[in-house]
Amino acid sequence: MGNYPHLFSELQVKGITLKNRIVMGPMLVGYADQNGRVNENVVRYYEARARGGAGLIIVEASCVDVPTGKEGAGQIHIDQPGCIPGLASITRAIKKHGGKAFVQLFHAGRQTSSQITGVLPVAPTRQGLTPHREVPRELSRQEIKRLIGQFIQAARFAREAGFDGVELHAAHGYLLNEFLSPRLNTRQDEYGGSLENRMRILLEIIDGIKAEKNDVAISIRLNIDDFTPGGLQPEQSSIVAGELEKRGADIINCTCGTYESGLTSIEPASYPQGWRVYLAETVKKHVRIPVVTGGMINSPDFAEQVVAEGRADLVFLGRSLLADPHWPAKAQRGKIEDIRPCIRCNSCINLHFAGMPVSCTVNPATGREKQYHTRWAKVPVKSRVDIVGAGPAGIQAALTLDRMGFEVSLYEKSPRPGGLLSLAAMPPYKERIRDYQKFLATRLKASGVNQVYNYHYMLSDITARRPDYLIISTGSRPVMPNIPGIERCLGIEEVLSGKTEVDAQQVVIIGGGSNGCEVADFLLQSGKQITIVDERPRLAADMERKNRRDLLNRLQAGAAATLVRHKALEVTSAGVVVADASQIEREIPAQAVIMAAGYRSVNELYHQARRLMSSVYVIGDALRVRGLKGAILGGQMTAHMIYREQLQVGQRSHDIDS
Repeated sequence: MGNYPHLFSELQVKGITLKNRIVMGPMLVGYADQNGRVNENVVRYYEARARGGAGLIIVEASCVDVPTGKEGAGQIHIDQPGCIPGLASITRAIKKHGGKAFVQLFHAGRQTSSQITGVLPVAPTRQGLTPHREVPRELSRQEIKRLIGQFIQAARFAREAGFDGVELHAAHGYLLNEFLSPRLNTRQDEYGGSLENRMRILLEIIDGIKAEKNDVAISIRLNIDDFTPGGLQPEQSSIVAGELEKRGADIINCTCGTYESGLTSIEPASYPQGWRVYLAETVKKHVRIPVVTGGMINSPDFAEQVVAEGRADLVFLGRSLLADPHWPAKAQRGKIEDIRPCIRCNSCINLHFAGMPVSCTVNPATGREKQYHTRWAKVPVKSRVDIVGAGPAGIQAALTLDRMGFEVSLYEKSPRPGGLLSLAAMPPYKERIRDYQKFLATRLKASGVNQVYNYHYMLSDITARRPDYLIISTGSRPVMPNIPGIERCLGIEEVLSGKTEVDAQQVVIIGGGSNGCEVADFLLQSGKQITIVDERPRLAADMERKNRRDLLNRLQAGAAATLVRHKALEVTSAGVVVADASQIEREIPAQAVIMAAGYRSVNELYHQARRLMSSVYVIGDALRVRGLKGAILGGQMTAHMIYREQLQVGQRSHDIDS
C-alpha cells in the first residue's frame, strides 16, 4: 500500500470504488463563462486535481435554478440540457486519471442578492441575512415542489454527463440548510416547524432521484452545527443524517457554520488542524454509511490518523488542493517535503467574496492551468539567466526557468533564501509561511539552479558574466517617514527578528496596516501595553476579511488601544505626539516606538543595468510592493515571458537555417 495505508485504502460507495480516502471538497472558484457553461479553464482546473491523485472530486456548487439560486459570477449551471456537454468534459478529465466525480447541486436561498440574480432572493420564510441585506421572498408550497423538481432534474443531467454521484448542498446557510434550521424555518405547512417537516424537502429530493431509477450515488453536504443561536445543532443534525441514510443517502459530508456564524464556516489561520473532526465523529455514531470530515487539514499524518482511528471514513481537502493539486500523490510516495503548503492566508476565499475568480497565493497555476502547465518543451538554446535576490519572486522565477531548460544562477546577499518570509512567519499563527519557506528551500536544493549566497551582485558582474537575461528581485526596505525623532524608532524587522528586544511595557506602533497590527499581536504575547496609531480609518484594511477579523479580535482581547484617523507628528523621549482629524494634538506615553509605515521598492540595480543590456526584468517588491501573492505571480509571469521570447528566437534561428 505504500505510505499511509489507511488514507490510501479503497472504499466502496454504492458500487463505486474510491481508490483512496481523499476527497477534493467542493469550492466555488468562478471559472465558468457568463452563461454558467463549463470552459477549458474549468476542465483544466479539475483535471489537475484528478491527476494529483484525489480519489473523489466533488465539482463545485452548481446552480439548479438559474437565476434565482445563483450566488455569483462564474458559477457553473446545471439547470438546462445544454449544460450537459460541458459537464461531461469535466467527468472525462477526472476519470482519465482514475478519480471518481460527483457534482454539488446548489441553491443560494437568501444568501444572494437581486444585484446578482435580477430577482428577489427566496427562502423558507421572510428573514433577512442582516439589516443591510434584502429580505427574501417566502417560497410558496407550489414553488417548493418546483424546486424539488429542479434538484431531481439536475441529478438526471449529472448522470447523463457521466458523474458517479451528486451532492446536495444542505450547509453554510444556503437554501436547503435554511429549511433545516429551526431559527430560519418557521413555516406552518408540511415544510416547516418540526424537525420532521424541516427535513422533508431533502428527503423528497432523494425520493425523487430514486424514483427516476437514477443510480447516481447521493452525498449530503450537511451542517452539523450552524454555530448560530437557535440554529441547527449536532443532536438534530445526527437525527437528520440517520433519516437521510434510511431514504438512500450514500455519504454524509460533514461541515458547519453559515454567513452569520463568524469564523466557523471559512476558518482563519488560528483555528487548529482538525478542529471540526468531532462533528463527523458525532454523526458517525448514528449512521453506517461513510462520513466525510475536513477543513484546515494539511498534514498527511493527521489525515491518516483520522481514518485509522475511525473518526471519519474520508477526509476532504479544500485550500490544500488549491495550493498543491498533487498533495495526494506526493503523500502516497512519502514526499511530504515536496507538498506546497497552504499558508492559510484566505486570499482564495477573499476573491470569491469580491465576485472574482479564485486564485492561490503560493500556487500561481491555480485557475491558470492552461497557461501555466508544468510540462514545457525545453528551450532550444540553453540561455543564461542571472537572478538577483532570492526572495519569493526570485525563487519562483528561478525554479520555473530551471524546469524550462535555462541555465539559472540565483544571487542573494544574505546567507539563505526566502527574503522577508522568515520575518513574516514570526507573528502568531503565521508559522505556515515558515513551512512555505522550507518548501522553497527544498525545491531549490533539488533543482539545477546555481545558488550563490552572501554575495552582493553588482554592475561589474553583468560585464563579467554577460548573462542573456537579468532578473532583478532585490525586494524592498521599510519606509521611515521624515518626522522629528524618527531616529528613536525601532523597525518592525528589528523587533520580529529578535535583534532588538523590546523591554518597554508601553509601546506605540506607528502604522496600522497588516504589518503594524501583526507586530502588535506579536508583542501582546509578552504582555505589552500597545497603542496603534494610523491616519487611515480602518486597521489592517489590506488583509483578507476572515484573518483580519480574527486578528482584530485578538488585539481587542489583549486591550490594544487603536487610534485611527490620527497622524504621528513627533517621536519624543516620552512618547509620540499625534493629531486627530480635527488637528487636536496630544502625546501618547511610550517607552518604545515601532515604525510600521510600510515598505518601498529597492530597484536601483535595475535602472543601472538597463544601460548595459536590454533583457532586464524587475519583479516582486522591487517592481511594486504588493505582498507575497503578487511577488510569486510576478516571478512566474516573467519566467514565461522569457521562455516565450526564447522560443521565438529559436524558431527564427530554425527558419534561417532551413
